Amino acid sequence: MKISVGGMIASGKSTLVKRLGEALHLPVMEEFERDDEVFNTLLKWLYEQKSNVEMLLQIYFIHNHWLNQVKYEGSFIVDRDLVEHWLFAQHNLKGMPTIMNMYNGVFHAYMNQVKKPDLYLILDVDWDNFEKRIMERGREQEIDNFDKNRTYFKQLISDYTTKVVAQCTVYDIPYVVIDTNGITEDEVFDKAMAEIKKVI
Repeated sequence: MKISVGGMIASGKSTLVKRLGEALHLPVMEEFERDDEVFNTLLKWLYEQKSNVEMLLQIYFIHNHWLNQVKYEGSFIVDRDLVEHWLFAQHNLKGMPTIMNMYNGVFHAYMNQVKKPDLYLILDVDWDNFEKRIMERGREQEIDNFDKNRTYFKQLISDYTTKVVAQCTVYDIPYVVIDTNGITEDEVFDKAMAEIKKVI
């Protein structure tokens, strides 16, 4: 069984993934290793709005995900599955239609080589809670460049859940949306566990 957890940046997905892994005694496939120098550098450059980094970042996203997922057998939990990276590409590459077309071809090729989730838990968050959580978790590159990327973040959050749901529909992935606004981490965890028990 493969359970994937997705959602906007700072929606609480990594916290939920860790708790689910512990509760279900399952290995967790993290989105990226914390000391991944390539990922951290590319993300920093993206937030700093350096030129020509978008395609490198998006390809690294999906290739790294593919490399990681082949290491796992049996049941496991995934922090942001491959299908979700398409959404970031739609925003980051929207000014480069030719590059976006090339990316779509690469993305679909990778999608055909990964195990589909048996359940995709999508954490929904609104702008006010997103901004609050960004500041609370204290990641330097996000906070230092927040004002510079405010428009990008607002565009991303405006259709995030809708587009992830659409991609799940396209690839026939069972999904559940959990509204995280105004509830605690414990309540999000309880809702997630209830949905997982239905699948089990």
